[in-house]
Amino acid sequence: MSKRKLPYPERFGGAALVTGASSGIGRVFAQKLAQNGMDLILVARREQRLLELKTELCKQYAISVLTVSQDLAEASASDSIHRACQEAQMEVGLLIHCAGFGYRGPFEDHDPAAAAGMVDVNCRAQVALSYAYLPAMLARGRGGLIFVASIAGFQPTPYFSTYGATKAFDLMLAEALWSEYRSRGIEVLALCPGYTPTEFQAVAGSDRGNLRAPVTSSEQVVACALRSLGKKPSVIPGARNKLLSWSVRLVPRSTTARLSAKYSKPTNRKS
Repeated sequence: MSKRKLPYPERFGGAALVTGASSGIGRVFAQKLAQNGMDLILVARREQRLLELKTELCKQYAISVLTVSQDLAEASASDSIHRACQEAQMEVGLLIHCAGFGYRGPFEDHDPAAAAGMVDVNCRAQVALSYAYLPAMLARGRGGLIFVASIAGFQPTPYFSTYGATKAFDLMLAEALWSEYRSRGIEVLALCPGYTPTEFQAVAGSDRGNLRAPVTSSEQVVACALRSLGKKPSVIPGARNKLLSWSVRLVPRSTTARLSAKYSKPTNRKS
């Protein structure tokens, strides 16, 4: 039997750890993996939401669920999560990096501390958690890592500059790890969704407005990721999103940056 046809717990060799599990794509990942019989470690800042999700999933499925209330911007976040897993005697076989946030607007208008926190959550935490759990996966000869990047990672993103840069980091890191570990039993995927309605937009100060960009649901994004894991280094859910992402490779990045700035510039900016 091929590895991809094994039940998820056997395929990955442990529980699924999902960051950003309290809402959006992370919550849907938790639900879908629970349906596939995986024990879960749910990580997010909002403890009450995690407990509600745990109650929901444990009522429906015969799985174990550990919740860890943790802000990933904290330098000790990875150590705290790893310690909680050890105390619960739960091995991590699939690590899904969903937690992330962004801010829209001119670079100089953002609070520097908040922007640095975005880099911590969107990039540093992924690196630290991957280092925490990858060695045991390699020892078992099986495991998986999913990095939720974005189609923003394929191009410069004026007025979303730091966020787009963090997603380029996630994309490049995931594809590099895919190449490093594909022959050692570790499945790695960069998941690059386009516009997906979640709580992200409220935090970012951005909504779809008059944009004509294609929309994908969290359910569609998660289904695409689970189909693609183990098959390719990265995936873009939605045919139109794929076309948009590949089209930017046909022109210089300077041109892409100018066009992006034209269409994403906040309406109240004069310069």
